[in-house]
Amino acid sequence: MHRHFNATVIGAIAFLTACGMALAGGQEPRPGTVIVPPSNVERPQDIGKRSHTNFLIFIPAARSGKQPAPATSSGPSGETPPSLACVYQTASTLASGCPIINSPTSSEPDASGGSNVIAIVDAYDDPTAASDFQTFSQQFGLPYGDECGPNKNAACFTKVYATGSQPKANCSWAQEESLDIEWSHAMAPYAQIILVEAASNSNSNLMQAVSVANNLVSTCDGLCSSGGTGEVSMSWGSSEFSTESTFDSYFTTHGVTYFASSGDSGGQVIWPSASPNVVSAGGTTIGRDSSGSFTGETTWTDAGGGPSSYEAMPGYQQVISDINTSGMRGTPDLSFDANPASGVSVYDSTSCQGLVGWLVFGGTSVAAPSLSGIVNDAGAFDGGWDGGSNSSSVQSNLYSNYGTDTDFSTDPTTCSYTSSTPFYDITTGSAGTYPATACWDFASGIGSDRGLTGFNPPSSTAGFSLSASPSTLTLTAGSTTSATSTISMTASGGFSGTVTLSASAPSGSGLTVSLSPTYISGSGTSTLTVGAGTATAGTYTVAVTGTSSGFPSSTTDVTVTVSPSSSSPTVSSVTLSPSSVTGGTSSTGTVTLTAAASSGGAVVSLTSSNTSVASVPSSVTVSAGSTSASFTVTTSAVTTQTSVTITASYNNSSASATLTVKPPHGHGNKQH
Repeated sequence: MHRHFNATVIGAIAFLTACGMALAGGQEPRPGTVIVPPSNVERPQDIGKRSHTNFLIFIPAARSGKQPAPATSSGPSGETPPSLACVYQTASTLASGCPIINSPTSSEPDASGGSNVIAIVDAYDDPTAASDFQTFSQQFGLPYGDECGPNKNAACFTKVYATGSQPKANCSWAQEESLDIEWSHAMAPYAQIILVEAASNSNSNLMQAVSVANNLVSTCDGLCSSGGTGEVSMSWGSSEFSTESTFDSYFTTHGVTYFASSGDSGGQVIWPSASPNVVSAGGTTIGRDSSGSFTGETTWTDAGGGPSSYEAMPGYQQVISDINTSGMRGTPDLSFDANPASGVSVYDSTSCQGLVGWLVFGGTSVAAPSLSGIVNDAGAFDGGWDGGSNSSSVQSNLYSNYGTDTDFSTDPTTCSYTSSTPFYDITTGSAGTYPATACWDFASGIGSDRGLTGFNPPSSTAGFSLSASPSTLTLTAGSTTSATSTISMTASGGFSGTVTLSASAPSGSGLTVSLSPTYISGSGTSTLTVGAGTATAGTYTVAVTGTSSGFPSSTTDVTVTVSPSSSSPTVSSVTLSPSSVTGGTSSTGTVTLTAAASSGGAVVSLTSSNTSVASVPSSVTVSAGSTSASFTVTTSAVTTQTSVTITASYNNSSASATLTVKPPHGHGNKQH
């Protein structure tokens, strides 16, 4: 069987010992057993056609001995809403050590926000969803009546059948549904949670359910006619398939932000997590010391992640293009607790394989609904990526804030988060073969959330400007030497991101331009180098432009003067023969250079001060090796004597001659 967890399938359910599951922060591994539900198993023939769940169940060992505790527990035994609201800093008060408590207190409260609608899309029916939601809510002091939604007067939980008919029950998917509705609610207590049940786990049925969810979110479940905003959470997925992008249009309803689990096969990519239109939710491990205090997070080795095989890198990920060099969509975007050994408390009264009541769940199925709740709680209602049409999407804001609060120093691949960052950089552990590194990586994406500011646009006062010193450069035509200017950045409003630089010379100028490095961060600088190339004598403007995702660009100009080469000829004189003509006749002009024209000849520009009386061609070419060339001045009939100046220009030099144009003999008056 193709499977998404390193387990041996025994009948309909799989087990793993968790004795070797190390936790973050140096804590001893938590002993117990990990159960892989049958709904997690993917057969080869399912890929691209059916989706699987991404949750695992952890049965802690009994306090005495190493045997697992009873499958049914009288109370929560995993992480709880107040403990993780403290860890992820979404609660109004943060308790020291963020201890695991089974009911909120004034010193360690639940998250308290949430609005609008979060739609949970899953397959099959969970017959006890409503009662389980209430039991979970009552345990942790969360609302469960008609006090949720945009006006705080809608049912906190509603179940909808995507086809209009009740699907058949599936106890394994029912466990998934209990997890999803309870933990989206835990992170956004006052959002209206709507469970949309697809007829089956076929991708076609699930996409139909997503369409229903889109409508429910965009209409606020009928409480607004249009323009509603909220989230859709999808804790399921399929191994990638070549036509997956054709389904991405389901995730483009304006105002809706989509979340999908990155999977539970370490370092592998699944869809729809790979879709650029969703937030890919990865997995971490919560670390606690022997006293139960939170010590930090590491990656979870079985969390999904990596570059997509079929989806191109979206615009909002350009800020990580120096790290993810594949040019493909990188997953995950952000991570949340997912290791079963540091799993979350879930209540499910639908018995499945002997498991019922309070259980501990892990897997990235925890991450997707939880992150959807956090984003809802943050009030980040600008909506989704919309296939790239929404520049203020949660995805764009997420990566703009990442770029703003990251110090890349002198190398984009070795960086650190600034003290003002809304994210926690996870730098230890790995996901499959992908190691955790500083800043963004395939193991945990940006890392994990800290607070509620990472999903809305960066401060409007933040920005940057560029300057050049010196701002003027001088070169000699034909010279192989170059001139340099130092490009510096001035940050404002707390901007601390990385600025990508580009330089451009006027088209056809012949100047050569380069920048090293091609980015600036903090107090760093870049060197602009300008070469004369094939440029002729003259004055040019080189523009240096800086960009940083989510911020206005800045441009600084450098003026470049190219002087004539000492060996390059200039204009010596212009003569006219005759220098006085009757209007309607012509004169022959001759331009003479100070030296012979070089290979390719010298194109000398010609102008007339009065083109209605005397006209000249726009230029005349002095052939290579020659010092002069002739041209014709054509005149028009005049009634008064008129003087016209003919000028020849080349290589930053010029000379002039005067032509007198007279009326026919005996007509008109002389003009001086």
